[in-house]
Amino acid sequence: DINPKAVIAEVTALPETVEKVRGLLCDYGRIVRQEPGNGAFACHQVDGRPDKFVVYEVYADQAAFETHLSAPENAQLNTKLGTLFQGGVQS
Repeated sequence: DINPKAVIAEVTALPETVEKVRGLLCDYGRIVRQEPGNGAFACHQVDGRPDKFVVYEVYADQAAFETHLSAPENAQLNTKLGTLFQGGVQS
């Protein structure tokens, strides 16, 4: 029985960090899409709101998602993004 895990996150970048956030998320997406159990990782900017990002991720199951969360790259990204979003990033 397959039970995929989907995650949708919305974040708002500080105005002066939009380009940096876009680059970090795009680079990270290339890494995540190579992880076993990852079915999708897409990052979009909201039309008319270049500071607002929506990230969509799909994993084969909860175990694949938990493996993703424990990857060192996940912690590294959160550290880099921590001060670039309004309200910060929660891991």
